[in-house]
Amino acid sequence: MHKASTIREDGLYHSFCGLVSVGWLYQKIKDSFFLILGTHTCAHLLQNTLGVMIFARPRFAVSLLEEADLSSSQPDISAQIEEIKREHHPSVIFLLSSCTPEVMKVEFEGLAASVSTPEVPVLFVPASGLDYTFSQSEDSVLQALIPFCPPAPPEDKRVVFLGSVNDAIADDFSLEAARLGIPVAGFLPASHFTELPPIGPGTIIAPLQPYLHKTATQLRNERGCTVLSSLFPFGPDGTRRFWEDLAAQFGMKVDLSDREAAAWERIKRHTDLLRGKKIFFASDTLMELPLARFLKACGAEVVECSTPYINRRFHAAELAALEGVRLVEQANFHRQLRTIAETKPDLIISNIITTNPLVGQGVVAKWGTEYCFLPIHGWAGVNALVTSFTRALERHAKLDPLGSDPIWLTGMMPSSPGGVISLQS
Repeated sequence: MHKASTIREDGLYHSFCGLVSVGWLYQKIKDSFFLILGTHTCAHLLQNTLGVMIFARPRFAVSLLEEADLSSSQPDISAQIEEIKREHHPSVIFLLSSCTPEVMKVEFEGLAASVSTPEVPVLFVPASGLDYTFSQSEDSVLQALIPFCPPAPPEDKRVVFLGSVNDAIADDFSLEAARLGIPVAGFLPASHFTELPPIGPGTIIAPLQPYLHKTATQLRNERGCTVLSSLFPFGPDGTRRFWEDLAAQFGMKVDLSDREAAAWERIKRHTDLLRGKKIFFASDTLMELPLARFLKACGAEVVECSTPYINRRFHAAELAALEGVRLVEQANFHRQLRTIAETKPDLIISNIITTNPLVGQGVVAKWGTEYCFLPIHGWAGVNALVTSFTRALERHAKLDPLGSDPIWLTGMMPSSPGGVISLQS
């Protein structure tokens, strides 16, 4: 049982739309195409967020819905599907839902089935921003891939790493597993749809990302595999625990204390800067728990760690390591503003909606969304992880002094980009 207590406030999600997960998934699954059934708002979101230039040929698109299309529970997208096949030659097409068609009760599963073929499956992926936060739609994509993972016999005991990481980080995990003598079946997602790993009762699922509890649960229930319960491999502490616990699943006892100590020594300049700093996490990407645990291990004071959702089983090890930290599930942001004014944190990790207004008030804040894109996992990712925090502090320290304290120190904070809220009431 974990010792950290959590508070649930049932506040509104202040998270980026889950559709943006295609930004890293289409690059990871190289023979895929992501088709979003949405509106002009969805198209503008992806165009602006992912920086798609006019000359780019990304493997994702938005099938724009007009008013007339919403009168049917199954809009006709067959022409778009044929165009995608003709121009991009994908092995798999993911059909992602969005807010408007879900509200209008478009029947997505039937729509996907109507244009799917054995040669090029079209897989429905629920990803509406009404129900899914910035990172959770990756969970939906991986769930859609499970039926296409070949079955593995019980005697085939190998590890499958769960979660999308870039190729350099994936190579690092493969090399480390080989160094420790841990047999690897592959990654989910794989770099190609045709290379999905076999999964069966002997498979050890090792989650790399903290937002994939649905996929992990489905694999445990449907394939009978074992899901590793450990810290996520962020930072020297998490990476050591991850590999030692994974090795134990294969009957091996390894001691990586020297490896951990060497990693801490390499980033000592950064941990010296973080030690004693007050850090505040506003809920955003579901990556907050392991990030806060890493900062706690660096010697920082985590004033509050809020996150959109906590799964007590999937996050058990992280919760235990966060003993003494205030944990809030689905936080009320207006209450958080008052807490920020009272505690005066040195750094706030917030979402893309609220970070810029906070910075505009003189607060040191950074986007939490960037952690979904950064190579911060494992031994190879330690430096990128720690510098993501210290860079924000060092950048602020180099700015010319404004001649006054941040506005929130005088009792005012923005409640939205368009206004302020008094913190004296």
